Amino acid sequence: MRKSIVLLVLLALVVVSGTAGAQKVTLRYMFWDQNQQEAYAASIDEFMRLNPDIEVVMELAEWNDYWTKLTTGMAARNLPDVFWGHAAYFSAFVARGALLDLQPLIERDNIDTSIYYQSLLDFWSYEGAQYGLAKDWDTIAFFYNKDLFDAAGVPYPSDDWTWNPQDGGEFVRTLQLLTLDDQGRNALDPNFDPKKVVQYGLGDIGGANMQAGWLNFVWMNGGTGVLDKPYGSKLVMNEPECIEVLQFWSDLVNKYHVAPPPEATVAGGSPWDLFTAGRFAMVPAGSWMLTAGRSIETFSWDVVGMPWGPAGRYSAFNGLAHNIYAQTPHQEEAWRLLKWLEGYESQKIVAEYGCVFPAIGELVPTFLEAYAGRDPENVAVYNDMAENTGTWPMHVNWNEIFDIIQRELDMMLQGFVDAETTVANIEMQVGHLLQ
Repeated sequence: MRKSIVLLVLLALVVVSGTAGAQKVTLRYMFWDQNQQEAYAASIDEFMRLNPDIEVVMELAEWNDYWTKLTTGMAARNLPDVFWGHAAYFSAFVARGALLDLQPLIERDNIDTSIYYQSLLDFWSYEGAQYGLAKDWDTIAFFYNKDLFDAAGVPYPSDDWTWNPQDGGEFVRTLQLLTLDDQGRNALDPNFDPKKVVQYGLGDIGGANMQAGWLNFVWMNGGTGVLDKPYGSKLVMNEPECIEVLQFWSDLVNKYHVAPPPEATVAGGSPWDLFTAGRFAMVPAGSWMLTAGRSIETFSWDVVGMPWGPAGRYSAFNGLAHNIYAQTPHQEEAWRLLKWLEGYESQKIVAEYGCVFPAIGELVPTFLEAYAGRDPENVAVYNDMAENTGTWPMHVNWNEIFDIIQRELDMMLQGFVDAETTVANIEMQVGHLLQ
């Protein structure tokens, strides 16, 4: 009897000792937006409280470094366990087998996907597999410096302002009044010197800025966009509606002089830095930049929707998701983290910080309430812009295709070639990538 008691006590000590000595599973979580860091830190802290067996290490990498690290990590088979995914890069990662198919886990755990906007789920679906739920969504509008408008005596842009590709309409006239040379003359003044501009009406229109820039105007002119369909094999940039817009985009720099050439932005700083420094009166920006706008203390600002074009008003619609590395040694723990981050409670925490529109539609009012009584006054315009959206180009070779498009468009914006030649050059180079 005594021996039995001793054995039971020893066994209990072994069990307790083993439990106390068990190590936590550590998950690497990579993201790129510092503006969302505080919100997601709060969410992850709550996750770790509820899951004491998991330690989550957050790794911040700025946008360009982020994709370089993931691309090299994919080649080295050393990706973070959970990381942010973007539609523009999704197909390339899927094609290389880097992402975990979540569909079996979604079905096993009876995840209710009806709480998300269906179009956001569609972004992360490919050939019957599901590689993400939905983290957030974004649309495009214009940030504008109210103080510069006031100084120039220009009325703030209204929600019904317009543009056309022939002469730019109200949109271009507004930008001309806000573009000043070193003598204070605006771009409508006969003596205006386009070689000595100290304030541009519009910034950030380079070839790389497809999502917030020229692609929206293609849709608003009645064009299809870039590809005939998601994962399509046909480039449609040779449509007259697209060529007309690209020429208009070039004219903003080379004819109207209301926007800087790409090299000027690079030399002077990022478009956002130049906007916050008062060098640009307006910049197109996604709703993800609202948090960064809170740091602006030197002037008043607001946002306005895209100007109405010949075919209406359109915006790119994008949404991020969390992806799981297909070869993670901690699949179950990574899935628990992803379920939490894209679930109701986490998205509510993030929405209360006012960082990004939540992918769960029921929480959009929570996000909008975060901006009550502070800039920008018209934050709800981003929600309005979701009414008409274009089809985001998706392709397994998109990275290579987009590099070519960006390079050729920047050549056009520098005034070396016209839009028609630019599109012909793009077609010649991307043909083999589309097959």
